[in-house]
Amino acid sequence: MPRYYVRVGALGEIHLAEGDCSLSPGRRVIVRTARGVELGWIAAPLRRLAGDLAGTAKNTTAHVLRPTTSQDELLLKRLERHKRRAVEACRAALHASGSKATLLDVDQIFDGGTLVMHFLGDPDEQAETVTAKVVDQYESVVRSRHFAKLLQDGCGPGCGTAEAAGCGEAGGCSQCGLAGSCASRSK
Repeated sequence: MPRYYVRVGALGEIHLAEGDCSLSPGRRVIVRTARGVELGWIAAPLRRLAGDLAGTAKNTTAHVLRPTTSQDELLLKRLERHKRRAVEACRAALHASGSKATLLDVDQIFDGGTLVMHFLGDPDEQAETVTAKVVDQYESVVRSRHFAKLLQDGCGPGCGTAEAAGCGEAGGCSQCGLAGSCASRSK
């Protein structure tokens, strides 16, 4: 199984990930990390070297689910628009509250319902209150449980991975919006 260095999030966290297909650097992908399903970029393939890297290759912290599809790209544009509004609202509310906290950026998990706020230093109590309100407003606009489930599972558990072996329910991959990216169909 190919392994890659994948850049994830606003701060460019690098994860060692494995995937089911060959991908080139710069390719946008959907990855599963400890935080959930996220957008990532292939930074570089892991080149196997003798000795000490062999053990490192086993310690993956993410899994490449699939390359982004045209549907993913449309959804990402929509989510990015909502994220920008949430960042602007949070910065304005922090300023209005008199908080000294500085919001650097926000990571938006691909499920559309999770924001991870990055602050310069530790946020004060006012910042925590403000961000909780902004996150609630964001989630009410973007998230629905059904929508988040479809993003995560597609037409069924494991959709877009080799484990899906035909995917979900009646109609399988042919009825799924992620059909073009299913690893089981691309082989």
